[in-house]
Amino acid sequence: MNKQMTKQEELEYAATLGLSNEACVAAIGNRYDLVLVAARRARELGRGDAKRVDSKHGITLTTLKEIEYGKVTRDYLYKEQDLEPRRRYREK
Repeated sequence: MNKQMTKQEELEYAATLGLSNEACVAAIGNRYDLVLVAARRARELGRGDAKRVDSKHGITLTTLKEIEYGKVTRDYLYKEQDLEPRRRYREK
């Protein structure tokens, strides 16, 4: 019996298999948009933005976790880009 799975069921199934990139694709919609969203968020993390999930991993895996957990969505594509570099430490 192959029943039609809802988007949430697909995400949960992918997560149980450990297919984080498949869960990310399902969360965003397609691989092309996933690459665009992930690249933009990775740049922000690299400039010093705060992480939206607890992660000990590097920028790339943290970005994928944020997408997988729904903290970063497809709407990120339409967000105005902030090109100003952020400072991690204040200058005195």
